[in-house]
Amino acid sequence: MLRTMVFIDFQNFNISYNEYCSYNHLSRKSIDYCSLSKQLNNVLQLSSQVIKTYLFASKPCDQLFALDSYKKQYEWLCKLKRSNYFEIIEGQQVIRRIEGINFDINDSKTYTTLEKGTDVNVAVQMLSKGFQNAYDIAILVSGDTDYIPVVENLHNLGKIVVLATLPQQNVEKYRTIIDKHISINQTVLGNSEYKHNVNIVKSPKPIKIETKKPVNAGLNNINE
Repeated sequence: MLRTMVFIDFQNFNISYNEYCSYNHLSRKSIDYCSLSKQLNNVLQLSSQVIKTYLFASKPCDQLFALDSYKKQYEWLCKLKRSNYFEIIEGQQVIRRIEGINFDINDSKTYTTLEKGTDVNVAVQMLSKGFQNAYDIAILVSGDTDYIPVVENLHNLGKIVVLATLPQQNVEKYRTIIDKHISINQTVLGNSEYKHNVNIVKSPKPIKIETKKPVNAGLNNINE
């Protein structure tokens, strides 16, 4: 039995899922990420099972946490930590003020938010677990091309690497270095929804990702 680990870039998936629902005039549902992992593994049609899912998300800074939308989303994420075989790796979500505009935390037009640490966290977890031979199959749920160096390293290591994205996300740059691409279509999403009533938290405005250094910085240290 092959061992599968699933690595989910929460913000990338969440923003893409919102876009997918908006474009297709669909009602946004609350996703059970443990079920999503199992659905993606089933698509592979291999003798494999999900042994663990990692969700990479951001903890809002104190100022953002004072806003109800950010607070509720983070509280919802914290509840997910109780799930079996499931772990949340946190980055940081901070405010960047817009030059020349008076800052008002209650007016989202006066600032942007930045997600810090997610790309590095994904890289470290995927690579370290790969070199420790903790899994046979890695499913990366993200369309972010910053992870190409990570996938290349795992591909060269002989791991089975699968990329899962929403249908509208462009994956051409990954085509030659992944073993399979899964389109997270309406069937997969429908089978991954919570089957009972869940308070759906409206996501805060899309986050701009800040990468201060390439994801592959320090890969040599991991390889050693």
